Amino acid sequence: MSMQPIQENEEADDGGIARRRFLIAVDDSAESERALSWTLEEIYREGDELHLVHVIPRMQMAAVYGAPPVDFLPQQDPVAYDQLVKNAESFIAGRFIPSLASLKLQPIVHIVKSEVDTESIGNVVCRKAEDLDVAAIIVSLHSKSRLQEFFLGSVTNYCAHHSRKPLLVVK
Repeated sequence: MSMQPIQENEEADDGGIARRRFLIAVDDSAESERALSWTLEEIYREGDELHLVHVIPRMQMAAVYGAPPVDFLPQQDPVAYDQLVKNAESFIAGRFIPSLASLKLQPIVHIVKSEVDTESIGNVVCRKAEDLDVAAIIVSLHSKSRLQEFFLGSVTNYCAHHSRKPLLVVK
């Protein structure tokens, strides 16, 4: 794996200062809060864009629908899906927005539904980072057992091996 420096995005704000975009992968955890706090303390500069990305994984959708995570879930309930989105909006508003609002920052929030089994959360995060042309992806290291990581995977591990953008891991 090669080390890439965090580069400026091409855009400049009204003051002529180059703006950087950062993607912070978030979930409803203290580790994600720590990743946001670290980003604000260590690398954020005035004018940077913060993109909070939360992926609603297929496994979560399967649990709501009461079906295994296969490629075809018959007649997905739009009310149940809307509830998953509302839950994501709720924890983002409760965990992340207050610390940003106190600094007068408005992040751009992306809630993405991952529909296909072969698209891990890490894959979705890497694609979103490419689409946004971010300066870096910031992820938090979660404490998973080896068995959990085997069955559930690791977003950090996936991004470390597949991202074309610099990856910062907050421990």
